[in-house]
Amino acid sequence: MKKRAMKKDFWMEIKKSRGRFLSIFLIVALGVSFFSGIRAAEPDMRLSGDAYFDEQNLMDLKVLGTLGITEEDLEEIEALSTVER
Repeated sequence: MKKRAMKKDFWMEIKKSRGRFLSIFLIVALGVSFFSGIRAAEPDMRLSGDAYFDEQNLMDLKVLGTLGITEEDLEEIEALSTVER
């Protein structure tokens, strides 16, 4: 009996404030659609960005040092097999 009363109260509240209910419903629907669109486009955006970086020969990694980078550091970095230049 308690469930039935809760359902009835739920529908009564919606009928009393249809405008507010529709506004909240549409805002949530807009947020969900925006979020799902971003999530669906993410893999393609990553591939496009990676292809652009490769095509333009942009850096993949930036090396920073708190005390600067010495010649020894540069030699070690250049010795890595994955570093082109």
